[in-house]
Amino acid sequence: MKKLIYLLSVAILLISCEKGSVSYKIKYTTDDIGVVRTNDTLYNQFGDYITSLTPTKFTANIWSLGYLDRVMVPGTNQANSLEYVNQEYGCPGCLKPENHPDRYVDFSANTEVYITPGVGGNVDADHNTFAEDQVDFIYFYFIPYYFYQEVELPSQYDGITIDMFQTVGQDSAIIDGNVLKVRHKQMVKKIFPNANMNQYIQYIFGNCDSTYVVNPNGEGIPLSSNSPLMNVVETNLTIRSNLYDKMIFNTPQGTENVVMSGALSMNTTNLIQVYAGTDNIPYTSDDVFVYAPRYWERLTARLDTE
Repeated sequence: MKKLIYLLSVAILLISCEKGSVSYKIKYTTDDIGVVRTNDTLYNQFGDYITSLTPTKFTANIWSLGYLDRVMVPGTNQANSLEYVNQEYGCPGCLKPENHPDRYVDFSANTEVYITPGVGGNVDADHNTFAEDQVDFIYFYFIPYYFYQEVELPSQYDGITIDMFQTVGQDSAIIDGNVLKVRHKQMVKKIFPNANMNQYIQYIFGNCDSTYVVNPNGEGIPLSSNSPLMNVVETNLTIRSNLYDKMIFNTPQGTENVVMSGALSMNTTNLIQVYAGTDNIPYTSDDVFVYAPRYWERLTARLDTE
């Protein structure tokens, strides 16, 4: 009887030490998921305000997207990360190319997909989850290669050539009928004229008490609470925001199986503001199209357990 009790005790101990399994899904949407952030102010450097436009299509191509529980420490596994776009850091040659389907996000389609995220740090590799029982993700990071939008232009622009969109290359705009199809580059460069828009922009949420641009002129930033994921080389913009409540990940135990359900919303209502430009005459070729002030705070992230 004592031997049986001992064996049962060992079995219970083994079960209690075993991690459960986790599957992951995420929804990309333009719908509100808890916080409404469209109380926009206006710029004063682009001439008189004309109107605001809401894209009918809004997508992104993602370099990296996920959660982090502390500043990364190079060469260690101290920082836990949950990365929706798996960068395959531990697999040389496995990095997904920029045009890989896993990097494509369509907010306007309101799609929900199951994913295999990158789980980094102190991990239980057998179950693709964390070795720690609880992980407090104090940072949320969103680093797109680019945003892309399609938006209907006011009829007053019929026959008007809009100067700021007369560029060439992959960032050039297409006007199809009265629909503008364009990436973010030209609209954001108007806001940050001294930064190099050939690089990505880091949007880092959490573990700060305000919103601010760390390096509006593209200065380099060391690995720190302002840039917890990486050293930022010169010209890469980094934007911080406090509009994020930390996400708590409770690692399932024993035979428990859970679904981690993520949601990422981009509120695109009146996202694009239009100004009268240098001549201060509306609906002329020098009009300026820009994202609304603090447009990054239209991003909202949630992580729930099912």
